[in-house]
Amino acid sequence: MLRSLTLLFAGLAMALLAGCQPPAQLLVENAHVQLSPVEDSPSVLYFTIKGGPSDTVLRSISSPSILRLEMHETVEENGMSMMKPITAVAVPTRGTVEFKPGGKHVMVWGVDAAARKAGTAEFVFSFSNGDKIAVDAAIKAIKPGEGMAH
Repeated sequence: MLRSLTLLFAGLAMALLAGCQPPAQLLVENAHVQLSPVEDSPSVLYFTIKGGPSDTVLRSISSPSILRLEMHETVEENGMSMMKPITAVAVPTRGTVEFKPGGKHVMVWGVDAAARKAGTAEFVFSFSNGDKIAVDAAIKAIKPGEGMAH
């Protein structure tokens, strides 16, 4: 009987531990700049945000290697695709928010020569919960025949 109770409690403890997930960490992944082939035209930054243990909001993005950054979203209005500026993006608990072609993206003006030469630039993502996440983003040139997708 004692052995049966011990096994039962051990089994319950294992089941409870298996159901516990470690707290998720707020992350920014797969960041890259699609560099415009035209010097004075904006480039674009894409990335994925993985939500952490609580809801938060992406408030801003900055970079010492970039002159200006603006968050935008591509939307359909009256059958036409348009870019609209956005000032903040909700990031749900353990959710995923993608900045990708045809959706949310960051317009990038003035990538400095050092970042172009290095092929990477640092970006700092600031969230409403106080988190600041620094990420190195690869700078990728557009291949001949490819267009820029926003």
